[in-house]
Amino acid sequence: MTGGDRVSTVYLGQYSAETANDIAAELEALGIVWWYKAPGVFSRVWERGVRLFVDRERLSEARTIADRVVAIRNSAG
Repeated sequence: MTGGDRVSTVYLGQYSAETANDIAAELEALGIVWWYKAPGVFSRVWERGVRLFVDRERLSEARTIADRVVAIRNSAG
C-alpha cells in the first residue's frame, strides 16, 4: 500500500487473545491489512475476546485463515 491508499475494513470475528495473535500473524504474512479492538478494563465483563477487522477486499481469504486457525487450536486443546 502507498500512503494515499485507503482500506475499508470489516468485522472478521471475536477470538481469544492467543487465537487472534495466530490469525494476525498469518494475515500479516499474506499482506492482509487488519486491526483489532481488545476489551478495556470495564468492557472485559461483557466482551470475551479480541475483535479482529480486516480489509473488506480480502475478507473471504481472511475468513479461510481464521477458520483454519480456530480448527487447529480446537483440535490441539
